[in-house]
Amino acid sequence: MSIIDVRNITKKYGEKTVLDDISFAIPAGETVAVVGPNGTGKTTLLEILMTIRKVNNGTVTILGKSTGEQKSVDAIRAKIGVMLQEGGMYSFIKLKEALDLFASFYSVGKEKISRLVEYFELQPYLNTKFEKLSGGWKQRFLLAIAFLHDPDLIFLDEPTTGLDPKATQLVWEKIRGGVQKDKTILLSTHSMEEVDKFCDRVIVLNKGKIAANDSPANIKKALGVEFFSDAYFRLVEGGEKL
Repeated sequence: MSIIDVRNITKKYGEKTVLDDISFAIPAGETVAVVGPNGTGKTTLLEILMTIRKVNNGTVTILGKSTGEQKSVDAIRAKIGVMLQEGGMYSFIKLKEALDLFASFYSVGKEKISRLVEYFELQPYLNTKFEKLSGGWKQRFLLAIAFLHDPDLIFLDEPTTGLDPKATQLVWEKIRGGVQKDKTILLSTHSMEEVDKFCDRVIVLNKGKIAANDSPANIKKALGVEFFSDAYFRLVEGGEKL
């Protein structure tokens, strides 16, 4: 079953075409990276899939519902989670207060909050203000907020930017861990190493088109390279397409 189905979408800003007649499907349960050079349409694509932007042409179906109908959009938004960037969280709010606030938006009960606190190991920091956390703990808490209402589809915007290798590993353990089993995760990242190591699928965008859409292993094999970073540069700088 495809949790995301994109068919022949085009997105323009004035006369500029940012996404040019692209189509793809994402099966349920995969961790999928969207990568590409700056200005190639990554952010626009993710915002379309998050129901923030509309397309000029084509159709987008999320969780079996069309994004072209407002009633469907409301239903989609209730079942997706979004990891905010650090600037999207109130600096002076305590973690417990933030959890209670976001839980109230989705009518999440105390038992589910407790399970989430335990899984993300947040207990020692519940009375700590967000601004006082280290970078790794901020990212871990923002992940917890994204998973709070048990969404089927989660969007992560560069979830490990600025983190050291140990903190990055810990964040990925939580992303791929038991509480997220069978969930579909769509993320943007500039780390080709993380794509290679953690993602089931990668969509490579270049000049508004899809240059590749497959597992990192299959893309490397098709291009005859050992590292995904080499495959990426062949696709976006060499102009190759799979």
